[in-house]
Amino acid sequence: MNFRKAKQADAERCLEIYDAVSDWEAINGKQSGWERGYYPTMETVQQALDCDDLYVLEDELDDKSIVVACGRINHDQPYYYNYFSWQTSVLDSEALVLHTFAVDPKLQRRGYGKTFMGFYEKMALDKACKVLRLDTIILNQKSQAMYKKLGFKTL
Repeated sequence: MNFRKAKQADAERCLEIYDAVSDWEAINGKQSGWERGYYPTMETVQQALDCDDLYVLEDELDDKSIVVACGRINHDQPYYYNYFSWQTSVLDSEALVLHTFAVDPKLQRRGYGKTFMGFYEKMALDKACKVLRLDTIILNQKSQAMYKKLGFKTL
């Protein structure tokens, strides 16, 4: 498996993953709150590429390298983070934040989410960040279960 910064050539594949999550939720019930054509969109992907903070996890499947997961990683803490009582107060530069993280629904339950999160953790250590932050909506029980299993605390 290879974790790396996304390239322009990955844009379509990242959007495919986001749309696949939206399609899966349309059938199986909303979890992320994402909606195809509304959010995330190609504009979301392109903005992350332009800011150079979109990352992908690729794996060899059927003798072909394919992006299996993607997410945006930066120091930007959304305004609503100010409403939480964080265990540790830090400057933006001391927090690494994961946004729009997704694993292709057809490829879930293969450890890709855990692997991506491991790279995310290592990146935080390499950048001397004091905390990792991410958010999901309350309905996203699948992601919350994985995050809890990986040691994240819920606020």
